[in-house]
Amino acid sequence: MSQTKKASQIYNGALFPIAGDYIIDPQHSFAGFIAQHLMVGQVRGSFHPLTGNIRIADDPALSSLEISIDTASINTHNATRDEDLRSERFLDVRKFPAMTYSSTAVTAEPRGHLTVEGELTIRDVTRPVSFDVVLNGIADDPWGNTRAAFEGSAKISRRDFGLMTDLMRETGGLLVGKDIVINIAAELLLKK
Repeated sequence: MSQTKKASQIYNGALFPIAGDYIIDPQHSFAGFIAQHLMVGQVRGSFHPLTGNIRIADDPALSSLEISIDTASINTHNATRDEDLRSERFLDVRKFPAMTYSSTAVTAEPRGHLTVEGELTIRDVTRPVSFDVVLNGIADDPWGNTRAAFEGSAKISRRDFGLMTDLMRETGGLLVGKDIVINIAAELLLKK
């Protein structure tokens, strides 16, 4: 009779996944974004699949991650807009098929919150970006896998990455806001 794996550890008074190497489960993970539209509304979109590797250390502050996002998978539920976003004017997906994020530091806060510092690369432009991350849960699934789910968010300036800086309306004001909020929901699988 096999023993049930211990899926979690206690760190800084909070549950945390056991140490080990994890992969992102692309079927249960995505990256989304929110941008201002005409300075009054919002455009929401997503990228799928999201792939990557995460190493969780016994001390979560020593953990690391690498994520890759397929730029051609952008979906805002408007085919014309999506084709424009894939074009050279924005993501230029033929030349830059992936966006990547690599952590440089992790700060573990009380109650399972994390601050992840790292480098985001879009269109071959790399900038430091900080994600606020929360642990959503840890479980052993019915197939004997250890799973952990995290959500993170960050705000970036599209201008920092060369994503069309001249989107002005004829009547004045920006067609698309300069800031973009990125949300990532990732379900991790502990490698066996």
